[in-house]
Amino acid sequence: MEASRRDFLEYAVGAFGVMAAAGVLYPVLKSLGPNAATSLQSKVSYDISQFKPLELRVTSWRGFPTFVMKLPTPFDWNGPERDNKYKNHNKDILGNHNVYAIIGVCTHLGCIPLWKPDGDPGVHLPNTPIFHCPCHGSLYTPWGDNISGPAPLPLGVPPQTLNGNTLEIGTPGFVKKFWDPYT
Repeated sequence: MEASRRDFLEYAVGAFGVMAAAGVLYPVLKSLGPNAATSLQSKVSYDISQFKPLELRVTSWRGFPTFVMKLPTPFDWNGPERDNKYKNHNKDILGNHNVYAIIGVCTHLGCIPLWKPDGDPGVHLPNTPIFHCPCHGSLYTPWGDNISGPAPLPLGVPPQTLNGNTLEIGTPGFVKKFWDPYT
């Protein structure tokens, strides 16, 4: 009878140990996989049929605030440009597309720039549509190229394609690969 009590206790302690190990390992293993929000939003479709020129709408892609923009056709940029190796970087990536998406996170400290479609007289750019990061004063072109302020890089550009009146963010097309300024 003594041996069966000992066996029972060994099995009970062993089962408790297995449950404790599973309780510790499960969250660790789960955290190694992709974030649920990231995997669910790896592709976002956006209807652009009701957009007006210089209109901006905000959506989310992979957890990033993402600006969906429509420029008038034709659109001539009359603002300043920063003369560095990233001059017209995003404009070149986006090509001649007047509807596109850019990541709405300032590359200085991660703030969200404000869209100023009528310009910003406070920074001496009236009638020039710009993104203005109010925290530290960085300015970006409508394509997300940085033109002044402490931001060192342009805004990010997700892969995207345009199918009729639907902009598909996360689907390689006219932008094949995610340009992430932090990598």
